[in-house]
Amino acid sequence: MKKVVIKSMVVLSLVMGGTFNTTNLMAQTQETQQVEETPAQRKAREKAEKKAAKEAEKARKAAEKAEKARKAEEEKIAKIIAAQKAAAAKNGVVEEQKPATTYGPEWGENATAAEREENLRIFNFFSDAYNNKDYDKALEYMYTLINNCPKARSSVYANGSNIYRNKIARAASLAEKSVYIDSLMKVYDYRLAAFADDKEYGEVYILKNKAKDYYKYRSEDKQGMLDLFRKAIEKDPEVDPTFINQYFTVLVEEYEALNVETDHFMNEYEFMANKMDGVTDPEAKTTFDALLIKSGAADCNNLETIFSDRLKNNPDDAALIGKVYRLLLRNNCQSAFFLEVGEKNYAINPTTVDAQILSRAFEANNMYDKALEYLRAAVEMENDPILKSNLCAQISGTELSAGAAREAANYAKMALEFNADNGTAYICLAQAYVDGANGCDDFGKQTVFWLASDLVAKARTLFEGNEKQQDVCNQLLSTYRGYFPKQADCFFRGLQDGDAYNVNCGWVSGGTTVRAAK
Repeated sequence: MKKVVIKSMVVLSLVMGGTFNTTNLMAQTQETQQVEETPAQRKAREKAEKKAAKEAEKARKAAEKAEKARKAEEEKIAKIIAAQKAAAAKNGVVEEQKPATTYGPEWGENATAAEREENLRIFNFFSDAYNNKDYDKALEYMYTLINNCPKARSSVYANGSNIYRNKIARAASLAEKSVYIDSLMKVYDYRLAAFADDKEYGEVYILKNKAKDYYKYRSEDKQGMLDLFRKAIEKDPEVDPTFINQYFTVLVEEYEALNVETDHFMNEYEFMANKMDGVTDPEAKTTFDALLIKSGAADCNNLETIFSDRLKNNPDDAALIGKVYRLLLRNNCQSAFFLEVGEKNYAINPTTVDAQILSRAFEANNMYDKALEYLRAAVEMENDPILKSNLCAQISGTELSAGAAREAANYAKMALEFNADNGTAYICLAQAYVDGANGCDDFGKQTVFWLASDLVAKARTLFEGNEKQQDVCNQLLSTYRGYFPKQADCFFRGLQDGDAYNVNCGWVSGGTTVRAAK
């Protein structure tokens, strides 16, 4: 076999004036040693040389294509500039004194046509560098664009943010990482100054993303985080429950660390709670409520301590009264302070809902007269017959609690007039009859339980599918049966099971069926 010289080959991609120099593409060879080349070695060498040549040809064609596209773009720009110059000459205007309009003022508000053209070219260079992950070069172009034409494209800032996130992830030290984080925040500030009015990706979008990145990279700066989140929430016309809960999480942490005053914490809670009222996501609401409970800040005593003096000093401040009322209500307070605030709020803005709320609170405090006062007011305000029926049934229940069986029966009957399918009203009427059966002898009182059982049985049919309510009905029926007249007492009066019977015990009356106790 003949001796050959093995050459060490280095492929250099040299671009000369925008084109590949195929002469220089294959590196010069350097003799290293002489050895005998086997057939297998020669075959491998030839294969490698063919592959290298193929790759070089592929690179050359790609470069030619890119160069062709670049020249086409230059020609397009040149034609536009020429047209501008011709128009300017025709009108007697010096081109340098009139800003170009080819690309609009976003490419340089007071720039000439040539300057705007150059800014466009820089933007293209920026995009190429970013796509090729030449991030350092891309940043140089980015800052040039921010300086020359800050409103050119929002993608300049979006891609710049991505670059800094990449650098943060790859930082070699905490100090280097901190510098990149600061730069990322500055990019957000530049973007906000230029694109705050963007319909889709404007002020709120920028502020929220800045807050999220600050939360991610500056977790130790709680106050800085809170400021950014608060500003974004305040500016956002929509409600983002996830974002609000993220802010509230940090606020609770700071409150637990004693870095936030209770008054400020509760003000922030009320601000967010008003926004969360319209949220339909039950999981988000549960998280929000759980965070408040976790904080331990919103107990009823705490709320009274915070707001009692403020209300005394501002007794006619409707906004303050409404705010305190809602806070107390959200925390299920039923104290004397809640009743006081609730009545003031109702006097300013009376509603059916608030009348019911106050009624329940007064009843919980055994103040039945006041409870009934608000329920009756609610009935007067309500126009919907179903809701009127429910309110009357609620009054009936309150009257029963107060020991006024006859009034309870009257309101239960009124409830049934508005809605004959109100199962709760039937139960209230049954219990009112049982409690009010005092105007007759013992046998007469026992017959009232026949009438009451009929009413509860009717209620049970209306509660079909409601297991809880049906259980209540079954328990009442079982109890009432225990008070039915004995068989001997019925026989003595000539009564048999199934006979029709008219109950008449004081004010309690009605038709029923004989049923002896078993």
